[in-house]
Amino acid sequence: MIAQVPAIRELEPLADVPYEFITREQFRDDLIELQFAEVPEETLRAEERLLKRLNLMPDDADLLQLLLDLYGGQVAAFYRPDTKRFYIIQGDRPFGPADKIVVAHEYTHALQDQHFDLEGTRIKDLSQGDAVLGQLGAIEGDATLTMQQWSIDNLSAEEAFQVLIESLGQLDDPALANMPPVLRRQLEYPYAEGFAFIQGLYDVGGYDAVNATLKDAIPASTEQVLHPEKYLANEAPIEIELPDQSSTLNQGNDVWSLAYQQTFGELIMQVFVAGDETPPETFPGLPVEWPRAEVAAGWGGDRLNMYEGPNGAWIIDWQTAWDTQADADEFEARVNELASTFGGPSQVSTTPLGVQVAIASDAQSLDHFVPTGEEPPT
Repeated sequence: MIAQVPAIRELEPLADVPYEFITREQFRDDLIELQFAEVPEETLRAEERLLKRLNLMPDDADLLQLLLDLYGGQVAAFYRPDTKRFYIIQGDRPFGPADKIVVAHEYTHALQDQHFDLEGTRIKDLSQGDAVLGQLGAIEGDATLTMQQWSIDNLSAEEAFQVLIESLGQLDDPALANMPPVLRRQLEYPYAEGFAFIQGLYDVGGYDAVNATLKDAIPASTEQVLHPEKYLANEAPIEIELPDQSSTLNQGNDVWSLAYQQTFGELIMQVFVAGDETPPETFPGLPVEWPRAEVAAGWGGDRLNMYEGPNGAWIIDWQTAWDTQADADEFEARVNELASTFGGPSQVSTTPLGVQVAIASDAQSLDHFVPTGEEPPT
């Protein structure tokens, strides 16, 4: 099976890829270790608090447990660029056609790594979440295209039907059903919109075009994946630098710190502007039409700082940039509509760059904070 992938992907292996079988328990242990190696628990908990304060996650949710439940029970095989090894998770059922497709997908990652250095080129600054997801969309989209081509060439009609039935069964998976939309959106996008993005490149220039993207022109944002015409036009996100205002917030014995930084990008902005509205269920792997996606479609850039201070006080400072003034006005109006769902009072102001949103735990903290915008680039 693995031997069939290089010819389909048009990439010859440059080295053997060792593989080993591990148990589901071993995988969960490795997942916890890898999770905290990549993202310290303190950072993960800060992200959890941010998502709850923005009404993107229920107050009783445990972000780490949600991730473990999702990935711990779903993954059948995976490739690790850091170890250059391929792992197959032993299950309680026979190795079926769906598992074969996953192996074809993951072996594609090994070929990508050998030719394009996935580990060396990986964006390691996780506060640049949108750029990370932009890169991931191209990488996973490529592997998804390859596995689909492999399945067409190598699965019988009966096996393909079995895969279809299993895919439909995923719609009832409790781990997915209980997943907050902001997490599910990040999970599904690389295999849906990422696939559509790569398919478009392949249709025009074959794997030469895909290779050129992975080697020299990885998408810089989720916006470029969601709107391939913006990728082809090289419409880069606007870089926003928010100053650390911790020292300004400190008064007397009150000590504030910068607890979390992030760039949301258009993908997460879609979930944010949707509020409590969610898209209809679709067949797994198909792009999703998000409610009010047009509000996020004018995204140009954003940067968010979250500060935490004494007695549980907190402040979110979020600067956004937009393609046009009409886009900025539309976002500002939507934020005001959502204000009652946030974890505290908010204020929205216009800056030379776009729209700045400040949200705080209480009115006193909000009054204490002075939003600062950045001049537009020249």
